[in-house]
Amino acid sequence: MKPLTALICATLSTSAYSKYTNESELGILSAKGNSDSESYNVKEIFGYQWRDTDSLKFSGQYLQTQTNSIENARRWSLGLRYDRKLSNRTGLFIGELVESDKYAGYKQKYNSDIGVKYSLIKESKFIWDAELGYRYTIENQTTGDQKKLNYIRAYTEATKKLAESISTKLWFEYLPNLTTSSDYQMNSEFSISAAFNNVFSVKTGYLLRYDNLANAGAVTKTDTLFTTALVAKF
Repeated sequence: MKPLTALICATLSTSAYSKYTNESELGILSAKGNSDSESYNVKEIFGYQWRDTDSLKFSGQYLQTQTNSIENARRWSLGLRYDRKLSNRTGLFIGELVESDKYAGYKQKYNSDIGVKYSLIKESKFIWDAELGYRYTIENQTTGDQKKLNYIRAYTEATKKLAESISTKLWFEYLPNLTTSSDYQMNSEFSISAAFNNVFSVKTGYLLRYDNLANAGAVTKTDTLFTTALVAKF
């Protein structure tokens, strides 16, 4: 009975530090008349933290747009990431991200990440973090070819609270290719959120994605997305 009692006590002790978080985002645009267009943008982030040092985060996103019943954009992603806090400012992470965007020239893209995280500024109204790591990518292209790529991943994110109910966020990601220097990528997003209450808010964001060596079938190197969405956090 003693081992069982010890196991129960350990479980209760761990659960006392556990914490669940959820962030759901929904954006819908529908226009009817001389030009019919529809756009759907759904995003979900679910987090679980335990022992005050370990956390898991699941993320999913789906985007689709069509004009006059003709689809012109569709992409989705699913991600899972584990973070381990080493100190008040430093930590380690490992994650897996699966993406699909046929209009960018790939059916599936599997990204495996590992790296370190450092908190540059940690204040009540301003938080600035940075990450540095390695990414291994397997990309199944729409042409039937497959590419295996090695990247260095540099990422930074800053969140600023302007008022009690208004906050801004800016993140930037740079992915230099270790094999082909011209095949680098950059991604960035700026957003501003206005909260109605402790749960609901409205978010407006501008996302930019740049691939210097775009795949066959891609029309341009740069993708941009301007969104307005309802966000629920709890």
